[in-house]
Amino acid sequence: MENNKIFIDYRKRSEITFIDKKKNLIENQKLHPKKSGMKRVYIKKNMQQSYPGNLFFDLMKIKKRSLLLTAACLLIFSSFLPIYINLNSYFWEKNRVLYRENDIIYNLFLVEGIEEQGSGPGTNRNKSYSLPALKIGAYRVKKGDSLFGISHKFNVTVDTIITANNLINAQYLKIGTVLKIPNMSGIFYTVKRGDSLSEISRKYSVSINRIADSNDLSSSVIRLRQKLFIPGGTLSDWERAVAIGTLFKVPVKGRLTSKIGFRIDPFTKKRTYHAGIDIANRVGTPVCAAQYGKVVYAGYRGNFGKMVIIIHPQGYRTVYAHLHKITVKKGQAVKQGERIGSLGNSGRSTGPHLHFEVHQNRKILDPLKIIKLN
Repeated sequence: MENNKIFIDYRKRSEITFIDKKKNLIENQKLHPKKSGMKRVYIKKNMQQSYPGNLFFDLMKIKKRSLLLTAACLLIFSSFLPIYINLNSYFWEKNRVLYRENDIIYNLFLVEGIEEQGSGPGTNRNKSYSLPALKIGAYRVKKGDSLFGISHKFNVTVDTIITANNLINAQYLKIGTVLKIPNMSGIFYTVKRGDSLSEISRKYSVSINRIADSNDLSSSVIRLRQKLFIPGGTLSDWERAVAIGTLFKVPVKGRLTSKIGFRIDPFTKKRTYHAGIDIANRVGTPVCAAQYGKVVYAGYRGNFGKMVIIIHPQGYRTVYAHLHKITVKKGQAVKQGERIGSLGNSGRSTGPHLHFEVHQNRKILDPLKIIKLN
């Protein structure tokens, strides 16, 4: 039986291989002595092959904290940006000073009235003025009359009728209005602070003696707010455009949706002052400069959204808000009617429209008294 090797001798254990995990682990380690030679450190062999995919995941693990920190910073910044814009808009609105007009928006150009002889009720239409050799007639506007037709009929200049009657938007006369018609051409002038008779004479190219004779002046001393008649004097093109109503053009075509004055704010539901007019139309409708001037602001301004501000001669300033696009830059000179942007719905707005304001010497004016909407 032993020769046939039927039985197995279990004493020969060395012939059978058993897996010893601990031994295998020690064998797969490599000994590296330190420089000191006192201690030995076991370093595990790299049994796995490195692949590009493993390298990518290792880099992602290393940069995970920095990426999370960057994402958190961006999230915090994006959450505080609207708050900053609203605060900036609030303080800008709070600091800007607006003064509403008193009675006439053209008080820097046109006289406020002529001193009369004899005052009392019922004498407003037929008034005689204390100017030597100057007579004032009266004319009632009829259907079909125009300012130019009346001036031709009485052989006086348009400037004479404008300044004699303090006309606003003189291009559109109301039927039944009684006009004062002087018997000679010239303009009525109100003396301002710092004026002198010589300066007035040089400004209108009229001799001092002629002004003194027409106003019965015994000396060259004039008083503040004194009313003078300048025979042969004319208005400048700018002053005439103000009186006729052609100084500013309509900045955009559209429908008037809100006027200047107090109203209920559509967002806060409180009674607030609306400092301009709103003209509604489609997004992208061209917006043009109402008058030539210089762009002093072109950008985003809180509740006003994308906005352009243009300054003009004689202290005028126009504001165009809630734009969709801005096509001009700060410091750029623009002509009247030149495109400055397109109508939009940016900022705090209930719909696509243009918010249009007109200021003069930090005083807010009613745009509807300067422009005529179709």
